[in-house]
Amino acid sequence: MNSKKAPKLLRNKRAVNAVISSVILTGAVIAISFAVLVWAQSHSLSYNEQYGEAIDSDIARLKERLAFEYVFYNRGESNLTAYIMNCGTIDDVTVQTVYVSNATWRRSFSSISLKFLNGTLAQSLSRGKEGYFILSLPTPLTSNAIYHVKIITGRGSTFETTFIA
Repeated sequence: MNSKKAPKLLRNKRAVNAVISSVILTGAVIAISFAVLVWAQSHSLSYNEQYGEAIDSDIARLKERLAFEYVFYNRGESNLTAYIMNCGTIDDVTVQTVYVSNATWRRSFSSISLKFLNGTLAQSLSRGKEGYFILSLPTPLTSNAIYHVKIITGRGSTFETTFIA
């Protein structure tokens, strides 16, 4: 009985078409699956790289430490001088923005000339190095009032102190 059905099955065009279409459909699904796999792998490598860079940046930011050594206000010239030291465990700490404020006003300074203690310009402070910057204030500060100085570094860390003018 099986021997009679086999030649009949081979002559049946519908059965051959179904097999061919199944093979083509299976091949197309496998090809698309490999394309999606390659795409997903390349994106996951990119995301891993970005994640690693973000973590390294956050770790570097956490290693930053600036200590205010002295803040001096020169009433005659209306200048504020802040002496700082990099006491963290990472080099190249830059000062991006400085805010001076009290309870009623706030002033920001974005072009800071950081200098070493010998007066030469410094782009950044390495570990253990000291420096200072001078801010020319547009209005004189009130005597015996409390003021705040806030430094934002190039990596985004924030360091604050207070002083009495």
